[in-house]
Amino acid sequence: MFDQNTNNEPPTFIKAATKLKNALAYESTGKYESALMSLEEALAIQPNYIDAWIIKGVLYGKLGKCSEAIKCYDRIIGIDQHFSDAYRLKAATFTTLNQHEKAVECFIKAVELDPNNLEYRLSLAIALQRLKKYDDALKCYEDAKKQRPTDARIDYYIGLMWGNLADYPKALVFFEQALRLKPDFTDAILGKGIMLSRLNRKEEAKECADKLLETKGTSEKSQTAKTQSENESIRNEFNAAQKRFKTKYSSN
Repeated sequence: MFDQNTNNEPPTFIKAATKLKNALAYESTGKYESALMSLEEALAIQPNYIDAWIIKGVLYGKLGKCSEAIKCYDRIIGIDQHFSDAYRLKAATFTTLNQHEKAVECFIKAVELDPNNLEYRLSLAIALQRLKKYDDALKCYEDAKKQRPTDARIDYYIGLMWGNLADYPKALVFFEQALRLKPDFTDAILGKGIMLSRLNRKEEAKECADKLLETKGTSEKSQTAKTQSENESIRNEFNAAQKRFKTKYSSN
């Protein structure tokens, strides 16, 4: 790895980073082909530039060129086989392609490389559910709960799983636990209300509906039930690369 000090960077790397900055600017205005061209120029200068490969991959993914995106992530793994996020991004692409077995393999590798990353573990659990491997998914959630016992999302996700399996009493237990941890968790309020309705507890379900109306932000479309692999937008990836760029080149 190059020294973090800008003054110690080789001129070729600074040129490549400038091309990356240009790609960020092009992407922000929707000029995706120009962004790709700038990324190609950056990689021609610095072939092992991981940030450029990441952005190229997610941009290909946004353009629906999933096979090209996977090639980018494989290139990152070839550069640094311990770069866990390459496996996460690769898994997300396989999920888009409905290749869930391959997605699970990649999420497992990401968790192995970074076992403290809660998002990887949650993504793996949901990917396992897609393969109907519910016992394995539950084990992932239990491990996540040990890692972060106060994260209401974990109980919420478990509630969703049981709800999808039509075990409404069990789902209700976990939605209620999520709400004990985070009383204004709108998705959990909604989940609880649906379970109560399915259990024919209409008055309690109505109370949940009333609470939803009182809770700030209920007009926004819920995104909580989606996995980290699915809901990572290209903008998040570009923002992350831009932060890395600013950290290294803030003096330029």
